[in-house]
Amino acid sequence: MQKSEQTDALIAQCLDELKGIAHFRYTYKYSETAPEFLKSAPYAEYLKGSSGLFIAVMTLGAEADAKIKLYSRTDAAKAIVFDACASAYLEYLSDEYENGLGDNLSYRFCVGYGGSDIADLRYIFDIVKPEKIGVTLTSANYMLPSKSMAGIVAVGNGAEKSCKNCVIATHCEYLKRGEKCYR
Repeated sequence: MQKSEQTDALIAQCLDELKGIAHFRYTYKYSETAPEFLKSAPYAEYLKGSSGLFIAVMTLGAEADAKIKLYSRTDAAKAIVFDACASAYLEYLSDEYENGLGDNLSYRFCVGYGGSDIADLRYIFDIVKPEKIGVTLTSANYMLPSKSMAGIVAVGNGAEKSCKNCVIATHCEYLKRGEKCYR
């Protein structure tokens, strides 16, 4: 889909609709020491020099998933745009929530980043118990609702987002334009 006024209007429409139905929830546990599963790569490098960490799970709720499913049956273009908007909105709301957790926090490192094993979600679920905010984990390590994330936020190590180790850096459209995908 090329950039156009029509596309911009669809994005705006999807965001407005999403804001009306999303039920953002966030749960976490704070620890001064890393649990055993975080003591190996790539987590150990990310946590290097930190004085603590938040282990967290966040979600937009089942309503966003239901809309994506509906649009996938009725309007494929809108389903794709709504799905992308929901992912971006979850990232945005999570960033905003984390801004209130304290000072000197790093960026969020989610399971699946940097070659980490998606099976590590089981450890996070055992620690945080996100079922209380409506997030469950399937036997294949897939979170439901799908517009959910799980990860860690380091405290006090000064880690910042970087394009250096990004897996898509070689063909990133943002980098080609001299921009970044994050703030």
